[in-house]
Amino acid sequence: MMKNALPIDSGLLRTFAVVAEMQHFTRAAERLNCVQSAVSMQIRRLEEMLKVRLFKRQGRGIKLTQEGEILLRFAHRMNRMTDEVLVELGRHMSPGQVRLGITDITMCYMPKVLEKLHARHPMIDVELRCNRSWEALDALDAGEIDIAFVTQHDNRDGARLVSRSPLVWACAVHSDVDRQRPVPLAIFGPGCIYRKAALSALDDSGIPYRLAYESPSRAGLECAVNAGLAVTVAPKDLVTHDLRVLQNTEDGFPALPILDTFVFATPSNRSPSVNAVLSLLNETVDKEI
Repeated sequence: MMKNALPIDSGLLRTFAVVAEMQHFTRAAERLNCVQSAVSMQIRRLEEMLKVRLFKRQGRGIKLTQEGEILLRFAHRMNRMTDEVLVELGRHMSPGQVRLGITDITMCYMPKVLEKLHARHPMIDVELRCNRSWEALDALDAGEIDIAFVTQHDNRDGARLVSRSPLVWACAVHSDVDRQRPVPLAIFGPGCIYRKAALSALDDSGIPYRLAYESPSRAGLECAVNAGLAVTVAPKDLVTHDLRVLQNTEDGFPALPILDTFVFATPSNRSPSVNAVLSLLNETVDKEI
């Protein structure tokens, strides 16, 4: 063994990676379910071991130093290898599988999440279940899934806000359906927060409309919208190039609220696979406006 070999606790590297991702000690502590002082102490211990400074202040948050950026690359690699070893060693007892409950809206974020997951943790299998938000949360409570990635939470405990996106009106690029009165809508069925927000906004603005197309799935609504037959409501950052956003002032449509997405997970005894997926969800989806 080399005399100068420096063993680094994998727990310190995980804490460092979370702090680097959140760019804030308090938010990192919330993610790690511990107090801020413990996180600060672990980072200070890591800096003392390596004899480098890993973070520097930036406004109200923190930013990686050049040495911190170098360590982060290695930390991701080490954390990935550790997770893979744990999954492989525990395969006979707890396969590397994660049961993830999503909605038609949060499904739009999944291609990027799954792409990163495959690159970092190719041995983890994912079972996707697409439901309404409250159905996914009920399944989580019943132990049928490990993670719920939803748009509504009914004031349940344990919600982590992972993204915020303005809701917008949209229609096909080639269509002038937005000028029709009453406005033909393609919208989810009763119980959906999109539907409630859209109809309330139109009612308050005195704009006549008709429920031309209703579907429990986003794919069903997109058929009508992409054909130029209806106006729909969608998160702004998920509007594709085939659609155009209807501007409130120019097109005469009322403003809509912000759409929040939330992640819920089993509170304890999470497998390394579940923790890996949670980390990637937060890393990939996390966006504030």
